[in-house]
Amino acid sequence: MAASILRLFFHDCFVNGCDASILLDDTATFTGEKNAFPNINSARGYEVIDTIKSNVEVACQATVSCADILALAARDGVALLGGPTWRVQLGLKSCEDLLYPSSVLRLDDLPQ
Repeated sequence: MAASILRLFFHDCFVNGCDASILLDDTATFTGEKNAFPNINSARGYEVIDTIKSNVEVACQATVSCADILALAARDGVALLGGPTWRVQLGLKSCEDLLYPSSVLRLDDLPQ
């Protein structure tokens, strides 16, 4: 599954930057990247990110962006399999945060 999460992260960052837009579901007025033609039946691991996000929300609601979760899950999955690790700059904004600015927290607002 680590390779699938890394692929999600790559495809998320490739389109419009690392904003977790690949995780968005379609709505009546919006077609998300999740169901875009290149990703249908090829991108996997959404349920893993959803589970991580649910657990993080229980611990600290509305604090950690989906973009940060996807970046950390990709890095940690690769490292757990013996691959390289890298520094992840936290404080990424999810595309949902950009659509609804009231939900955006600054990095200084995170609990210490």
